[in-house]
Amino acid sequence: MKKKLSKILVGLLVVVCIVEGFFLYRAYVVPSSTLQTARKINRIEQIIDKYYKGSVKKSDLEDYTYKGLVAGLGDVYSTYYSESDFKELEESTSGVYYGVGIYMTQDIKTGIITVVKPVKGSPADGSGLKKGDVLIKVGNYKVKTSDALDDIVKKIKGAEGTKVNLTFTRNQTTKTYTFTRQSIENPTVETKMLKDQIGYLQITEFDEVTVSQFKSGLASLKKQGAKKLIIDLRDNPGGLLTSVVDIASQILPKGTIVYTEDKNGNKKYYKDTKNEQLDMPLCVLVNGNSASAAEILSGAVKDRNTGTLVGETTFGKGIVQGFFEVGDGSYVKLTYSSYYTPAGHNIHKKGIKPDVEVKDNTKTKADEQLDKAISILQKK
Repeated sequence: MKKKLSKILVGLLVVVCIVEGFFLYRAYVVPSSTLQTARKINRIEQIIDKYYKGSVKKSDLEDYTYKGLVAGLGDVYSTYYSESDFKELEESTSGVYYGVGIYMTQDIKTGIITVVKPVKGSPADGSGLKKGDVLIKVGNYKVKTSDALDDIVKKIKGAEGTKVNLTFTRNQTTKTYTFTRQSIENPTVETKMLKDQIGYLQITEFDEVTVSQFKSGLASLKKQGAKKLIIDLRDNPGGLLTSVVDIASQILPKGTIVYTEDKNGNKKYYKDTKNEQLDMPLCVLVNGNSASAAEILSGAVKDRNTGTLVGETTFGKGIVQGFFEVGDGSYVKLTYSSYYTPAGHNIHKKGIKPDVEVKDNTKTKADEQLDKAISILQKK
């Protein structure tokens, strides 16, 4: 009986070992397609090492390999971020950076970088810089027309309290400015009072700082006697979902602001649970460049009947991206869900049609869309 039992136990042990071995093999076996890809990448690297005449930066080759993998999805909103890329992205979405505070632009054809305007309250504010001044040097580095604007901006930014010399030309006159870098908060909200107690509040993008800027901007308009409000979301490319939800909560009554749905049909609702609500008539200005988070706010205002949308049909970006950590400090940004307005509309590639359609006539100095919003509010 003992011998028979021992044989059974040995047999079971053999079976277990075989099964475990099978699963271990399944766990560690590499798909043939992956091996072929690895071999091909290795072969391309060998060819580059042997024949490429220019300098090679291995880290760049690796990063672009990962970027290419994600680019293969064919989704312009999904991409790979190296550790340094992601840190820069975090800085840009926070709305705070360390620099000198100059808005600059680069001519697509000539590559020349010029000043747009200094940021109010920044080290560059009051320096005498004017729109159109051409940047020619950052420190000892001579700016080339082949340089990307982002790369030049990186050279201008730096640790708080450090100095940087920037050289500009204007009408063949050259001048060097010495700036001390400091924390710069990107102004994403601008306000002004219009006639007939109408307050005007423009949101250029939805960053982390936008929520507090919106609150203070709205409070300032009310203090100046605003009884009606225009929110300008024209040319607003979007931004953070959390920021637009927080701002919408200050405008809308309790209820759904937006909801998302992922590939498995799981829904997540973002609702206004506060007692805050805008206590004045509202018009929201939109155009074809109002996208993403700007469409979330305008869609919620329209569906919840809390204001009048004026302008042109919005861009039509009704999908949400999220960041997924790879494990070495790098991230992959992927489209992982679609969003829907409170009435259940997915506006991706469709946009939101305004309540009152008005085109901006670029041949006139007048702002036809703003003028229409003012006339609507004057009757309320």
